[in-house]
Amino acid sequence: MSTQPENQVGLFHITYNIAQKLAGQPLLGAPHLRLDILVDTVNKTITGVSHIFQSTSPPVNVISQITGEWSYMCTMDSCNILVIADGFDFSSILVGGHPVEHKNVKLRMSLSDDWQSGFANFSYLHAGKWHEVDAATVEIIEYSTQKNIEKLATLTSANKPKVAA
Repeated sequence: MSTQPENQVGLFHITYNIAQKLAGQPLLGAPHLRLDILVDTVNKTITGVSHIFQSTSPPVNVISQITGEWSYMCTMDSCNILVIADGFDFSSILVGGHPVEHKNVKLRMSLSDDWQSGFANFSYLHAGKWHEVDAATVEIIEYSTQKNIEKLATLTSANKPKVAA
């Protein structure tokens, strides 16, 4: 039997900006990741689009369809939300008339339990080589509404594991 009320929504839209920072300011010329996702609280999955860009030479422009899962990552002191996702793009190669997808992004994010901020490591494929970005700051930049993020935090915290005191 489910512990959730029958009429609670389980799908939420969130957009994050993920970038390395120094003294609270984004590193100039470093890769930035904009992550636009839907969070499914019922199935504990995420899906959406990512855009990695860098304006310095060589310029980077990597767009992906993101899919992944989220779960709780608990320590003795607290519980954070762990998001593990991969991004895929479509090549111009057709197999059986369908485009071939290949992985071009790997994302690992640790978010506060209210989904508002955190840290991430991500890697992306550009010009045939994988590039890694570590310890990037995750900031929420858009909501459908503030009410949605409050509902998401409330709904997911209801099922959060208890931390030993």
